[in-house]
Amino acid sequence: MKSKNQSSVENLAERLSSGDVKSVISEVSERGEQFQENIKEIGHEIHSRMKDLNMTSATVPDAFRKAPKFISPAVHRWLDIGVTGYFAVLAVVFAARGKKGAAIAAGVNAGMVAGVSAFTDYEGTGEKPISFKLHGTLDAAQATTAALAPVLHGFAGEPEAKFFYGQAANEVAVIASTDWDAGTPRRLRKAA
Repeated sequence: MKSKNQSSVENLAERLSSGDVKSVISEVSERGEQFQENIKEIGHEIHSRMKDLNMTSATVPDAFRKAPKFISPAVHRWLDIGVTGYFAVLAVVFAARGKKGAAIAAGVNAGMVAGVSAFTDYEGTGEKPISFKLHGTLDAAQATTAALAPVLHGFAGEPEAKFFYGQAANEVAVIASTDWDAGTPRRLRKAA
């Protein structure tokens, strides 16, 4: 049975092959705009829920304020790209091996890291909605997701789980070692 997305993509392909290019472009543009709107709503929902938890963007990064800081925002951006690639490759490998739970968990983690990274203001210019310090708090959520994935997706006792536990531990080390204040405009930084 085809999913709604598969049918929709096939419909677009048929329309393209029949020469209906303008309406396909229009529909794809509309879907892109809807996707952007959905992402914006998700951002507002995350912000709202963090307020409910009495968390601020600095909660997690400030917990590690006394740890040595040798990862800059620029280096952290490259680490995020690496983690996204790591989980994307794992998703493909696990799917090819028939490890559905591990493949889904890897895909979810790749999406989380890529999504947060795409909207992170690494430079502190205010041009993107997620501040670098909030990114640190969201990294902790991703580390938790990675650590819990084997249990939640039913592969805790299997070898694939080690990839998730290892990355979660690595993520905590990265959170502790990143200079979160370097991505915050000087006027907004707290005195240590």
